[in-house]
Amino acid sequence: MSDNPMHAGHRPPVRQRKPGELLWPVRKDHVNWTCELKFHGESYGWEAQIYRETDFRIGRRFILREEAIGWAEQERQDIEKGGA
Repeated sequence: MSDNPMHAGHRPPVRQRKPGELLWPVRKDHVNWTCELKFHGESYGWEAQIYRETDFRIGRRFILREEAIGWAEQERQDIEKGGA
């Protein structure tokens, strides 16, 4: 019998999400939306991630922080107009 937990029918632990910097929260039609900004290092840049309640909906990566913030602000405006 193997000591490998994968062979014993065990599942690996679920990876916990690391929250980023909160850019904005929006409440529209009784639904909470949030956007977080995450830095992935010099090689990968910045990522803006949008969540509906706690479910990840969309994310986009940018080289520059300002570009990520600009995209996130446009998405916020779309959500506020009801276009989510």
